[in-house]
Amino acid sequence: MGDNGYNDLIFEGIIHFATKNDLSLSLVSPKDKQEAQGALQEWITARSYSKKSLLIMASSEYETLFTSNFPEIDKSKNVLLFESDKKDMPEGVFTLSLRRYGASYLCGSMASECPEAYVIAACPNDSTINLAIKGFQQGYKTASGKTAEIIYLSDDADGYSNPEDAYSVTKSLPDNAFIFPLAGGSNNGIYKFVRENMFTGILVAGMDVDCSPFSTRTPYSLILNIDEVLNDFLDKWLEGKIVDKHTEGGLSDGFVNVNVNSTFFENIIVWEEYYDSVDYWQQMYDKYYQSALDAERSYYEK
Repeated sequence: MGDNGYNDLIFEGIIHFATKNDLSLSLVSPKDKQEAQGALQEWITARSYSKKSLLIMASSEYETLFTSNFPEIDKSKNVLLFESDKKDMPEGVFTLSLRRYGASYLCGSMASECPEAYVIAACPNDSTINLAIKGFQQGYKTASGKTAEIIYLSDDADGYSNPEDAYSVTKSLPDNAFIFPLAGGSNNGIYKFVRENMFTGILVAGMDVDCSPFSTRTPYSLILNIDEVLNDFLDKWLEGKIVDKHTEGGLSDGFVNVNVNSTFFENIIVWEEYYDSVDYWQQMYDKYYQSALDAERSYYEK
């Protein structure tokens, strides 16, 4: 937690739900997957002192813990696994995923007049951000004919918590670059660079939440409504009304969206000629929104 984005949103959603319903809550922060597996097994075998108990696991990394020999869990207990597309989980295990492809496609399309675009990503082989990368690249290429370059901060999950490297990478980019950040807490290094260099021409998309307070160089943000989605799921779980073992949604469902920064032109110091109109970014949003919806629908219907 403390990434000013996705993880904080999840935690806020859980705290809001627990407070609203006067529920007990405990937090486990495993240092690796092995420790997470131990916590999972301990929870499964522990005596239940409540009518209902839910274990929320907030990473697709944990998919491999639910193997074919996964033990049967008590009917009073359930598991919710985030960022998993799996629909064949053991009894009592639910999955939830936010489809980022369409909103990322829209972000790429809206950046199409920027001469150079870069994706700064935490690491390769993360299915969650790989879809976002594909969406942004495809949207940028379809609208501009150019390819957005990918820069990985690490070979593993350390890339999510290294703002210093993200700062250095941003510093090395050309002054007319557009950055699509997919590096969790490391994104703070990108925003820090553009804050400290007020005359830079670099633009950076906000990620997960409205990031306009972090940077004057953020024309729009990709918003994850994970707190709302989570609270809706938890309400249904508490009432025993969950029907589907898997829940997913994207741009067309309101799970994910792109918010234009209405104060962008009030705060920037330098700008390029191509976006010198105060409603430029809203016009780009309106222009490409439907094509992003179509791209999302086409991608997930494959």
